[in-house]
Amino acid sequence: MSATLAGRTALVTGGNRGLGRAMAVAMAEAGADIVIWGRDAAALERAAEEVRAIGRDCLAQAVDVTDSAQVNAAAAEAWEQAGGVDAAFTSAGVLLLQAATETSDADWEAVMGANLTGMFYCCRAFGERMLAQGHGKLVNIASNFGLHGGANWAAYSASKAGVIGLSKSLAWEWAPSVTVNVIAPGAFYTDMNSHLLDVPEIMAAVEGNTPLGRVGDPPELGPLAVMLAGPGSDFMTGAVISIDGGVIKP
Repeated sequence: MSATLAGRTALVTGGNRGLGRAMAVAMAEAGADIVIWGRDAAALERAAEEVRAIGRDCLAQAVDVTDSAQVNAAAAEAWEQAGGVDAAFTSAGVLLLQAATETSDADWEAVMGANLTGMFYCCRAFGERMLAQGHGKLVNIASNFGLHGGANWAAYSASKAGVIGLSKSLAWEWAPSVTVNVIAPGAFYTDMNSHLLDVPEIMAAVEGNTPLGRVGDPPELGPLAVMLAGPGSDFMTGAVISIDGGVIKP
């Protein structure tokens, strides 16, 4: 895959850590220049340096995706500085494991704001520019919880199910020039969920409910990101791809 994405530019929201960072690095290794968005300036710079060490250009932008004005301004800057963006991955989001009856209005709004409303702001900004340039690949990161739910995951599952519905609608609306697909990861060990998976009982339960018997390692998502950003996905749109060790049920 060393030259699969040569000559292309890929943008990753939440690209400063976790799954977003792993996808950004994999696409850089496949030849793409990278734009990464995140809120933590120090983490952004570390991720950008990792991409640059591979020999690719990297534009790092501090963006809060829940602020539509910031999203629009950053998208305009990214398109101008990069000369267009060929693939955009929306990976920014938050996690909430909490009983529905204990989920406050503020909790619900925070999860929806980051995981669904913020993603819509990004899709709108990216889609407008991709349609104008006549091509583009948009890949939204959902979760297997958006497909099968789970006890104490009401807000999170609802937000990720919304991502899937949004993506399927955009796939119809923006075809044929812009494709829109979804990755629905299962449990990967990341900064965001390490506080849960570091609890031995929780890790044992997750592993016991996974046919492959373990959680994922973020770099394992890289090859899928490269495929979805490149020519291997040219005849794909509206697809939801689970990568969860076999957990997902029909």
